[in-house]
Amino acid sequence: MSLQSLSTGVSGLRSHQTRLDTVSNNIANSSTTAFKRQRAAFSEELGQEILGVGRTAGGSAINPSKVGRGVSVASIDRNFSQGSLNDTGIKTDLALNGDGFFVASPKSGAASDQRRLTRAGNFTFNQNGELVTANGLNVQGWEVGEDGTANTGELKNVQFDPNAQSAAKATTEAEVGGNLSADAEVGDTSEISSVIYDEQGKAHNVVINFENISEDTWNYTVKDPDGVLEDENAASPPDEDGVANGTIKFKDNGSVDTVGVNEAGNFNPDGGPNNDGVSIEWESNAVQGGKSLGISLRDITQFSGSTTSKFQGQNGNSSGELSGVQFTPEGKLQLNYTNGVQEEEYQLAIGDVNNPNGLEQQGENFFTTTGASGDLQLGQAGRDLQTSVVSGALESSNVDLAKEFSDLIRAQRSYQASSQIITTADEVLNQTVQLKR
Repeated sequence: MSLQSLSTGVSGLRSHQTRLDTVSNNIANSSTTAFKRQRAAFSEELGQEILGVGRTAGGSAINPSKVGRGVSVASIDRNFSQGSLNDTGIKTDLALNGDGFFVASPKSGAASDQRRLTRAGNFTFNQNGELVTANGLNVQGWEVGEDGTANTGELKNVQFDPNAQSAAKATTEAEVGGNLSADAEVGDTSEISSVIYDEQGKAHNVVINFENISEDTWNYTVKDPDGVLEDENAASPPDEDGVANGTIKFKDNGSVDTVGVNEAGNFNPDGGPNNDGVSIEWESNAVQGGKSLGISLRDITQFSGSTTSKFQGQNGNSSGELSGVQFTPEGKLQLNYTNGVQEEEYQLAIGDVNNPNGLEQQGENFFTTTGASGDLQLGQAGRDLQTSVVSGALESSNVDLAKEFSDLIRAQRSYQASSQIITTADEVLNQTVQLKR
């Protein structure tokens, strides 16, 4: 029995040494970016049968009796709970608020060609504009189309051209909104203006004058001070009739009923039966190919109160230089240009597995999938996963130092108790040997 006690004590020493190692590793990584604390779980060793299950007394079964053989480490689990997010002010520092992992390319020269998964988002752009991890692996995602949708499929390295430029774009659409006061008297006017751009990116002004002619009816006149729009009323003085004019009639509820066009063509970007505004041709020396400028007037209202009509936007721009990059909460790489244009180039892929504890630790904050973890599933932040990407922040370790030091004391005392078992067993053996004397 004393010999079995020795084995039991040794199993306790080994198991609690592993627990000490696990707690020590947690404490050592308390400041490691996105580190997830580990826990050593123990299980009882199969006991030695003393009294079997087949015995009965008076026809009643007697409970089996076994003596345990000690303890062993059943598993070392990792706690993947969310760590707190710390602001760094560095745009390429990214943190995941929610489940999942960033996906990095396979490590060069590694035996496995599996992609690496990490929660540590301390990334940088290298000299080629590629987004890389702290040890140089490429962060991966999908290219984003002109409509802002990611072209999901084969993963590609997230990157941008450091020398990128935004080309000039001619204005083909403009929108007017706001309110024309229902309290206006006949003859009251209001004038608004906006900048528009030709194909070379040169800025021009377009002006619209509104005049109240009766209840619920306004005349509008489009004027072109720079002379880059074709005058549909060339015979009329441009300061009176402009390059296009017409009438806007409102319903009793204040919304537009009809938009009439006197000389210029109708503009209807949605292809419906109702006129939305006015279409004016660009002069050929400003924009080639007979492109027109469509001005939508459908969003104007007529309510009581102030007149607040204004241009709400237009789709042209001058040329621009790259001024900076940033990441959106959906993980999209956005390029910002000096002309105000923003382009989305790539979207980060977010990986997830059914059993994160089945992932194999690779060191350097990386994991790879195993048969226990399940296959890698890729998704988009904010769409496929309830996860957002936080730019300018890093996820901290989820280690609670107070709890770790408490566990450290418990592991130390358990180790001492196991060593005491060995000491006691040794004393018992010594007493047995002394029986001969």
